[in-house]
Order: sequence, then structure tokens, then C-alpha cells
Amino acid sequence: MKPFLKISVGARTPDLHGGLRVAVGHLTVDEKNIEGSFMGSPNVSRQRKKVLSELLNDVVKHGVRHPEQRVDLLVLPEVSVPHRWATFITQWAKQHQVGVICGLEHRVDHRSRAWNELLAALPFRGANGSKECAPVRRLKKHYSPEEDFQLTNNNFKVPNLPSRSRYQLFQWRGASFAVYNCFELASLEDRCLFKGMVDFIVCSEFNRDVNYFSNIVESAARDLHCYVIQVNSAQFGDSRVVSPSRTEKLNPLRIKGGDNQTFLTMRLPLQQLRSHQLKRYGLQKDSKEYKPTPPDFDTAEIEKRIRLGQRTRNAPPTAPNE
Repeated sequence: MKPFLKISVGARTPDLHGGLRVAVGHLTVDEKNIEGSFMGSPNVSRQRKKVLSELLNDVVKHGVRHPEQRVDLLVLPEVSVPHRWATFITQWAKQHQVGVICGLEHRVDHRSRAWNELLAALPFRGANGSKECAPVRRLKKHYSPEEDFQLTNNNFKVPNLPSRSRYQLFQWRGASFAVYNCFELASLEDRCLFKGMVDFIVCSEFNRDVNYFSNIVESAARDLHCYVIQVNSAQFGDSRVVSPSRTEKLNPLRIKGGDNQTFLTMRLPLQQLRSHQLKRYGLQKDSKEYKPTPPDFDTAEIEKRIRLGQRTRNAPPTAPNE
């Protein structure tokens, strides 16, 4: 079995190939809600949904007030959304054509297995211009030791389903990316899977050890030579966008602290990144925007990403490839 699944969404309209604007969500994940979810009493109150809806509505309003800063992708922390609301998130993404990547709270199946899943709700336009959305879930591959401890000591099991936890290479409207669920990024082998294949990676987290992960995401940005979008719960902080750049430009967006729920946005210039990667070291070394690519960075993979910008008239709206 291959270590990852390739999923194509919106290939007919590669409007995000040149670049996309990402919104880094800043909200607090309540540990009582996490425990309530796997203990069978998830907080799906009207008040909680109202608070989440306010954030989503603010993202839309931001694009109305500043059309040139319209958000293409919103990223939220791990276990930040009740799994019952996955359909609500997907419908919102479809209606507003804003992608959402978020962590769903644990759901427990009939075998007492607690599923920690990421949801990627990726909107696109159908052949006739209709609004569509592809919701894709993935089971977490590596539960953290603390998460494992909490679950097993409450008589729940960690699912062991390799086929359901296989990583995904998304090719979405001309952009190429992969998504990691918190502790997964700590695996060196796993985060190296997509070297040369992605414009950016997303890491959705509920993570106390921000210093440890700070080193990981900075290394990942330079080793994979791509942008890294890290979104953590607000009480721990260090949500940011990391660029494969010199130290002074390494963190073009970073947020920590504060009591209010909000978001920050940044445009990722994907075409500019690919153009730099195609150059040889002699031209890369003088760049003010990016560091040179690492050894054995495959030019053929860059060219594959560039070809995603070509319209594919006959492509299916979603095409998972084994």
C-alpha cells in the first residue's frame, strides 16, 4: 500500500495556482469539550455554535470589506469542532467557496475506539459553474502519548486502521498541499513523504509543547522547501505561517495570546515559490525571498506542480488516485 493517497479537487478551474490567501484561526479549544466528546456528552450547544459561526461570518465579511484580501482557506486547530458539525462546516465551505481544514473532536465507535479525524472541506465550481464541495476526512495516524494515556485510562482504544490514516496529497484548484494532525509532524519519515510535491503543508494542533514543535515546523519549511501553516489552540499559541526563507523572513505571520477569537490572513505566492525552486543554486543563493532548495530536490516534481495550473476540461471534479 502506498504511503499516501492523491486527491484531485477542482482541476478544471486552477484559480489558486498562482497563490492563495490563508486565514489562521485563533480560538481556544476547551479541554472540557475534548473530554466531553469522547465520554459521550459532546458540547453541541447553540451558544458554542454561535461563537464558531461568528468566526466563520467574520471571514466572509473580511472578503466583502477587502475584496483583494478574500480568504481562500481557513485553518482551525485540532479537535476544535464537534464531529457532528462536519456537515455544517462542509455546507458553509460550499456556500461561501472558502476551504476549511479543521480537527474534529473524538467520536467513539461501537468497539470503543476513539477516532481523532481531520476534515478538509474543499470547495470548487462544477462543470456548469455550480458551487460544490469535497469533504475529506482522515484518521490520525500517530496519537500523542498524552492523548493515548487519557483515552486508554478512560477505557477507550486508539484505532489501528492504516488504510484510514493514510496521508493525502491534495491537488486543489491548482495548489498542491498535505495535511498533518499535530503529533504526526513529529515523525521525520512522515513529514519527508512530500518533498518537492507540495507548495505548502498544514499542521492542525492541540499542542502544549510549542518549543519542540517550533523547531520541527521551521525545519520542515526548509527541508521540504514549502510554506508551513501551523494552527494551535490559542491558550498555547504559536500559530503561524513559516516560509522557507532566511531567519528574518522565516515567520511572516505569527499570533499568540489574547482572549478574543479572531484570525489573521496572508497570501501565499505559490507561483513565485515554484519559479525560485526551478532555478539552480547559482541564482537561488542571492534571492531575498527564499533559501536555496535542499539536496536532491526533484525538479520533475516541481514541473508536475506547475502543470496543475493548466485547465483540465475533462477532469472529474474529485479524482482520488491510488
